[in-house]
Amino acid sequence: MNDLIPIATGLCAIAAVFLTVLPAIWTRQLDGDSLDDWLAVRKAETNDAELLSDAQLRVWDDKDSEQIARSIEGSTSSWRFQIALAIALIAATLIIYDRLGAYEDVQITRAIVELGNASPDDVTQLVARIEQRSTERPKNLDYRSLLGEYYISTGRASEALENFEVILEEAPDAPDVLGRAAQAEFIVNGQTLSARARQRAERALASNPRQKSALATLAMGEFGEGNYIQAIGYMRVLRDLEIPGSEAHELMKSAIAESESRIVQNRGAQTGADVVASSDEPQIDATASVTIRVTLDKAAQASAFIGSTAFVIARPAGSEVRMPTAVRRHTISEWPFKLTLTDDNSMAGQLLSALDSIDIEVQVSQNGQPGLANAVLSGSTRNVALSDSAETVVMLSP
Repeated sequence: MNDLIPIATGLCAIAAVFLTVLPAIWTRQLDGDSLDDWLAVRKAETNDAELLSDAQLRVWDDKDSEQIARSIEGSTSSWRFQIALAIALIAATLIIYDRLGAYEDVQITRAIVELGNASPDDVTQLVARIEQRSTERPKNLDYRSLLGEYYISTGRASEALENFEVILEEAPDAPDVLGRAAQAEFIVNGQTLSARARQRAERALASNPRQKSALATLAMGEFGEGNYIQAIGYMRVLRDLEIPGSEAHELMKSAIAESESRIVQNRGAQTGADVVASSDEPQIDATASVTIRVTLDKAAQASAFIGSTAFVIARPAGSEVRMPTAVRRHTISEWPFKLTLTDDNSMAGQLLSALDSIDIEVQVSQNGQPGLANAVLSGSTRNVALSDSAETVVMLSP
């Protein structure tokens, strides 16, 4: 309740201003000469005592009338002050109502910050408060996100999906929400990767290749469908995002080993030969490659982009999906520069060698973040055959 003290203090200050200060300075100025000035002129014009006496009496009578008029005007001013004060009090009441309406939000935020020391009962009570608050303010996307995260962590995937769907109506391209929605739908469908869940996960990775929920969803989906090589690709990214030696890192290593084991079993069943897995990584031929030479438009000042980050991106030729097949990051030290894309640069379970031709896009970012929104230079070329040994030239322009 200490948050209410500044509000009450402000209201008292407003009342004090309207009741004391403003009435003292809010007066009406009358134009023209005063009655004393007029009497002084009469005295200068004549020495007749009778006329001066009449003038003096007239001044006294006029002053009495002026005092009455001022009294009436003061009464009018008083009404003005009362109306102004009423308006100010109404405005202050509305402000207080708004602040008091948000008071529960402040308390919930504080409880979330202190969640590390909370007991299970405290967490349950906090979730109940957030649910109630979300019902009262259904457009508050922060509450929707919190509830979605809680529901999906407690096995209430269908309720989580409902909340993520509401958020996606307002932010359809948010990678974190897309990834979470894909994960929730995957669980709701009995660990089966639906077309919509796959599309959402791929859209999330197109914006943020490190979005964990999308990576995990696609990894489990591909594993469940027996696409172990693709699953391993997603798992590698997830593994590398975790701290070496952590529980999550070891879990991904185990999942990769299991996927490799199944690849070996499948190959053995098909060929009847004994196959032994000999490394932590699956043995995949990385024979396909494309060499790219990146140049700069003459209109651009080359030195201005030294030290910037270039993202060289390969996608299936003609694809409208922004999900990269391979990406390579390069710090620019000179112009032009040249690099090669191979299967080692493949993203999230996809293989460059599985494609016959690709579209290439190059983005240059000065803040080190990928995406066209961060690109100060960009360029592309389409339908590049992987079997072509010649260099592919991409020219960049602002």
